Amino acid sequence: MHLKAVNLAKSESSFTLGPLSLSFECGLSVITGKSGSGKTTLLTLLSGLVHPDSGEVLLDGIPVNKSDKTISMVFQHPERQLFANTVFEDVSYALKRSRIDEKTVSARSAEVLEMMGIGQELWRVSPFSLSGGEKRRVAIASCIVTEPSVLLLDEPYSGLDSYSLRRVEEALRYISRKSIVIVVSHDEGMIPDNAFVAVIDGGHVHCSGSRLECGIYRDYERFAMHLGLGLPASEDSLEEMLRGRIK
Repeated sequence: MHLKAVNLAKSESSFTLGPLSLSFECGLSVITGKSGSGKTTLLTLLSGLVHPDSGEVLLDGIPVNKSDKTISMVFQHPERQLFANTVFEDVSYALKRSRIDEKTVSARSAEVLEMMGIGQELWRVSPFSLSGGEKRRVAIASCIVTEPSVLLLDEPYSGLDSYSLRRVEEALRYISRKSIVIVVSHDEGMIPDNAFVAVIDGGHVHCSGSRLECGIYRDYERFAMHLGLGLPASEDSLEEMLRGRIK
């Protein structure tokens, strides 16, 4: 499965995105760049919610607005997509619309809520009464419950505490095993080592590839290179390298 942006362009006020071309495969991809570079505009174009001025977005060779495969998007402000009276109703809504039997709907919804760390004591309360991190996890749960072919997320890590962050990371790793997962994030420190990265600058693709191919390094990696130690595989391996140098 692959999602392709082909010569995609969109003008908004004084800003123009593209034309640009990118290709995303199954797994986790991250679109990063400075504020105002066009990351969110690109994400909405990939979703099919916004039409480009020129170019096209293809999912397995078919325009996204004509594909029968599911594309879900989690917006930057999750409260804007929560609507039901209870958390459980919100998460199960999309499954109910697809005419799946009630037993399967309940089981799948419960499974996803547990995956996102939303305890049963919150299933029957209003989603609008939740904390910011809980709202974001419910919004993500409502999108992944249908096991979409493509999952798009705009700044999903923003403002999360350590518990919520861990739950979101685990959920994205899980769903990216068989789906295309594309995350917009300004925080380069959140980019996993195995993610495909597209750096957007001024509405164009500055570079794409692995984190290291795009010149995005962890703090410990920069420290090691500054000392001339090479590129450590982890913080633990940096410690080993430093011990060897001291000896």
